[in-house]
Amino acid sequence: MANVRRHTRVAILGLAVAAAVITLPGTAQAQSGSRICGNYWDARANGKTVGRVAKVLEVPKVDFNICLRVIDHTNSIGNMQLPGYKGKVTWNPRQVIRSYTCEEAGNLFNQKYGADPCNKMNRVDLIGQVNGRHAAVWSQVY
Repeated sequence: MANVRRHTRVAILGLAVAAAVITLPGTAQAQSGSRICGNYWDARANGKTVGRVAKVLEVPKVDFNICLRVIDHTNSIGNMQLPGYKGKVTWNPRQVIRSYTCEEAGNLFNQKYGADPCNKMNRVDLIGQVNGRHAAVWSQVY
């Protein structure tokens, strides 16, 4: 009898581990429990702001540690230039996007009210998934 209980516990534990490991990346569907985390930079040329670029991922609303990891993971744009802008830009220091709603993130890029940028981006549900996800890159030229 004790041996059956042990096998049952081992089987349940195995299923739990398998469920945690086999979490496939999916496209977010702008769930109300989601938040956007990452960073954005304003692009400057000839002394004025000419656009903005952001690198972001969607995370669960309740897990701030994942958000912090995403902010750290998306902290650089390297030598990137502003997509769609003809000319060279310099970048202002990064600005953190911490737990924005999908609509707030859309508003950051002057989209119409209700625009939902989360519909086509990767969601991170576990902190260990952050390094394996490609951040969405949003850009806008003013």
